[in-house]
Amino acid sequence: MQINNWNEAKKERTFEKKMLTEIRNVLIKDIDFFNNHLITGRLGRVKQATRFFENYLRTDSIYRDSINYHFSGLNRGLQITYNRGPFEALKSTGIDKISNDSLRNKIIDTYEFMLPRTTGLITIFMNEYNTESKKHENRLKDSIQIELKEDNVLYIYNRMKNVDLKTNQDFLSLLSWSSKTSKDVTDLINSLIPPMKELVREIDLELNKN
Repeated sequence: MQINNWNEAKKERTFEKKMLTEIRNVLIKDIDFFNNHLITGRLGRVKQATRFFENYLRTDSIYRDSINYHFSGLNRGLQITYNRGPFEALKSTGIDKISNDSLRNKIIDTYEFMLPRTTGLITIFMNEYNTESKKHENRLKDSIQIELKEDNVLYIYNRMKNVDLKTNQDFLSLLSWSSKTSKDVTDLINSLIPPMKELVREIDLELNKN
């Protein structure tokens, strides 16, 4: 009887460590996705564009050959996702299989409150930004042009009309939306990363126990 109990406890501990390892692994991947794809990649491109134009508003100096490149960076879509798979698998088999009460509560809080609440806010911000910025962007876009290059016809899209960057209301509205949204969304994503890293640390501590 005692041997059976010991074997059952060992089996349960092995399963618990397996589920914790899977949650740990997706947390690390999601942190990397948030940092490198969203903050550095897509939001970084928007911030680069807003800095370019805001620098002109401050200094009256601009590199005109770069206007179209940075204009295309002012409206960047973003979809924030994270992997709930291992957490849902754990829920379906019994969340109480995590024996550490504090760790179990932190996992629940992360996946049932922190991540859905914050990513939900980001989605609301991005939907509003996409709607408003697209409206202004479309009014600023020049018509499609063609260029002939060595017997090839090149179609030039998304060039910006020649407008006064300091007074054109569509441009200033687009710039304002891009600047504010990129900062707000970056702050929200950054608020997720420290508690996610702390959860990884606590899972590692638990995994190192017998």
